[in-house]
Amino acid sequence: MAQPVAQTIAEWSGDDVTLDQVEGALNDLRRREARAAVRTTVLTLVVVLGAADRNDEVLDVVRQLGGRHPSRTLLVVMADDDREGIDAQASLHVLERDGQPVWVEDVVLEVRGRARFHLDSVVEPFTLPDLPVAVWCPFDLPAVGDPLLAAADRIVVDTRFRAEAPDLLRRVGVLSRRFPVADLSWVRLAPWRSLMAGLFDGCLEFARGVYRVEVAGHLAPGALMGGWLLSALSLPASAVVLEEADHVSIRLRATADGQEARFAVERTSDEKIIRASVEVAGGFSRHQTLRMRDQPRAAVLADALGRMGRDVVYECALGAALELLQ
Repeated sequence: MAQPVAQTIAEWSGDDVTLDQVEGALNDLRRREARAAVRTTVLTLVVVLGAADRNDEVLDVVRQLGGRHPSRTLLVVMADDDREGIDAQASLHVLERDGQPVWVEDVVLEVRGRARFHLDSVVEPFTLPDLPVAVWCPFDLPAVGDPLLAAADRIVVDTRFRAEAPDLLRRVGVLSRRFPVADLSWVRLAPWRSLMAGLFDGCLEFARGVYRVEVAGHLAPGALMGGWLLSALSLPASAVVLEEADHVSIRLRATADGQEARFAVERTSDEKIIRASVEVAGGFSRHQTLRMRDQPRAAVLADALGRMGRDVVYECALGAALELLQ
């Protein structure tokens, strides 16, 4: 089902402003708006970008969240400029949700000078009381010592399409030991994990006899999938083989009571088709063909924000993935 689209109804901008001026302008926008929109904000989302990053693209993504996670979004752009000061834009948007107009608001801060190294003090005045705070870094990983992270109930990262997968996952591993982390790659893998788990319905005895796992795909997501199977099935690392490929495939071999079985969930071409199968030698076989659903970035981000705190299954998969990449 399509999510409601937010419409911009009021805007404000200013150069070399104070944080109090920005907050005051945002309050004025709401007071001046005549229609009876209600604030149903469920979180504060802080997005951190570099000066050269695509902030318009990211703003478009977070505004699409309004139908599922109405939020106050604070987009912080780290300007490559040693001059002191903050330029700001504040926007108020409205969308229909269950027949009720709902406010969605965002603030863009271009931060220069020393304030770039103390973003916690920049962000703090805009966080809403008693609501969780999520920090999203679309194009990089935050430093573990960044004071901004101390107030975060969840830190959102994306390990997809990164060539430096071993080092990247190691950095995420260090981050996850101190803070709750959500990885958009892990969210995208949810349908694949569900399909693979479903193949064992009616033949659960083979889950205890898996002896070979082959995972192909982009290296970081593939390692996470391999790590999930490694930890969930209590396998030795030598039983899991990772291969870099354009499309995802997961193949398992298992034995139970002297029977051999093969399980597979794979995409074999550019077609958005997933083929899932289980074949037991001398026994039954089952095959499914499923069309892949689109996973727009806003929907994936919304799923990542659907819960706060730690994801223990992800952390186990990440730890096992690092073991596989050693």
